[in-house]
Amino acid sequence: MNDEMLVVYTKSEEETIELGFKVGKNIFYPSMIALMGELGSGKTTLTRGIARGMGIKVRVKSPSFVIINEYQGPHPLYHFDLYRLDDVHQLEELGYQEYFYTSCGVVVIEWAEKIIDFLPPEYLRVKIQIEDFTMRKVMLTPGENKGYHRLIENIKSELKC
Repeated sequence: MNDEMLVVYTKSEEETIELGFKVGKNIFYPSMIALMGELGSGKTTLTRGIARGMGIKVRVKSPSFVIINEYQGPHPLYHFDLYRLDDVHQLEELGYQEYFYTSCGVVVIEWAEKIIDFLPPEYLRVKIQIEDFTMRKVMLTPGENKGYHRLIENIKSELKC
């Protein structure tokens, strides 16, 4: 296990949202969060918390049918849901490079494992595992960028409170 990895267990939807809130409150700009995990693991729920932590007032919903939703706040949140992505070349049609490489906000990608080869070298990897009906194991692994390491450290210190 990576020494820099943070592992958090959440026991409810509210706790998953609260963890996301801590991520969103401490995130830097621009940044990318790659969410991985099976269907129903809580990726959209975590994203709702991230949006709240970023100061976004509208409710985040699963963009499964449109692939990308944009939410405006003090900084924009670009929410990708790649569940229905059949071919990675569809990303090119969406102009993913603009979001991934020139965005001034936060890009959150659900089902990021589908496009791992298209991701930039730096991002926060978040793997959510279903432990049982309510419990989730959330593993946050920072990229090499010091900003992601500070993010993990800040979340760790908030969790100790």
